[in-house]
Amino acid sequence: MTASTIAVVGAGLAGLTCARALTAAGYTVRVFDKARGPGGRMSTRRDDTERAMTFDHGAQFFTARDPAFALEVERWRAAGHVDAWGGRIVRWGAEAEPEVAPGTRFVGVPTMNAPLKALAADLSVRYDVRVASVRRAPAGWALHDDAGAALGVFDRVALAVPGPQAIPLAAGSEAVRSAAERIVYAPCWAVMARFDTRLAAPFDAAFIEERGGSALGFVARDSSKPGRAAGERWVLHGGPVWSATVLEATREEVVSQLFDAFGALLGGLLRAPVSATAHRWRYALPTTLYPGSCAYDAQAGLGLCGDGCQSARVEGAFLSGRALAAAIEADLRRS
Repeated sequence: MTASTIAVVGAGLAGLTCARALTAAGYTVRVFDKARGPGGRMSTRRDDTERAMTFDHGAQFFTARDPAFALEVERWRAAGHVDAWGGRIVRWGAEAEPEVAPGTRFVGVPTMNAPLKALAADLSVRYDVRVASVRRAPAGWALHDDAGAALGVFDRVALAVPGPQAIPLAAGSEAVRSAAERIVYAPCWAVMARFDTRLAAPFDAAFIEERGGSALGFVARDSSKPGRAAGERWVLHGGPVWSATVLEATREEVVSQLFDAFGALLGGLLRAPVSATAHRWRYALPTTLYPGSCAYDAQAGLGLCGDGCQSARVEGAFLSGRALAAAIEADLRRS
C-alpha cells in the first residue's frame, strides 16, 4: 500500500472512473465537484413543482462500442444501474419524413446518473466544492476552493473538467494547460417540460437535422426511458449554432423559442406544459478534441481527462478517465 495521495477534480464519468481505478490500486483519492451530486453532463434534474419527476437534461443516452466500455456497461446492467432504451428514435432531415435511427442506446436507471452514483458510492467525494486553484507547495499540489479555503495537499492531481475550466487549474504544467486550450466546446440550451397528458408525437426521441432552420437539435420523451416515473416529460435540446446565438438569453426566452420550434415540429401549436424550465450547458459538446486519450505531465504530476480527449461520447469519458489513471499509476510506480 502506498501513501501517495491524489486529487480528482470533477465527479463526472471520467473523474469517477479515474478515481475508482486509482483507489483500487491502493492510493488515497479525494474527489471534488462543484455540483450537488455526481454525473457532470450525465446528471439528473428534478422538477421544481413535483420532486418525484426527473429529467435527464444533459446526455440523453450512450452507446458502447469499445470492448472495455461494453464490459463495464454489462456490469452496470447486471447491477440494475442501466438498461437499453427501447423507444422509437428517429432522424428528421430538412426535407424527408422521419426515419428510424437504428442502434442500441443505454440510459441510467432510474435516472441517467445512476451508474455514476454507484461509481461514487465508496469513494471519498466532496460535493458543492468549486476548486479554484491548484498551486505548487513544498509537499505537492495545494488545492483551494473559491473562498480561499484549503482543500488539502496532494502528490498528483487529475483534472476531469471541461478544457476551458481546466485551463486556470493547469497553470503548473505547460503541457496540460496547452492540451486544455486545444479543446473547444459548443453550448447547448436544454428545456425540461412536464405535461398533463401524453403528446401525440410519432416518436420518443428525434435528432433534428437542420429542419427548416429549426432551433432544435434533439428532443426526447424523457418519460419513455426504462424505470422512469409515470407522466409525460420532454427534454428539448437547442442546436449548437442556435444555442450559441442565444447563449446569454433568459431562461424564459429560451423556453418560449424552443417551445415554438417544438410546436412547429409537431405540426401545430403546443399546449402549455404544467411546468417548464431551462438549463444552459456552456460546455456541452466538444467540437475540437485533444488528440490523445488523456494529457499527463509526469514531471509536474498533473493530468487532464474527459470527453474532450479523443472521443466526444460518454464512452470517451470512461476511456479517458481510465487512461489517466493508468498514466498516474505508472508514474507513481516509477517514483
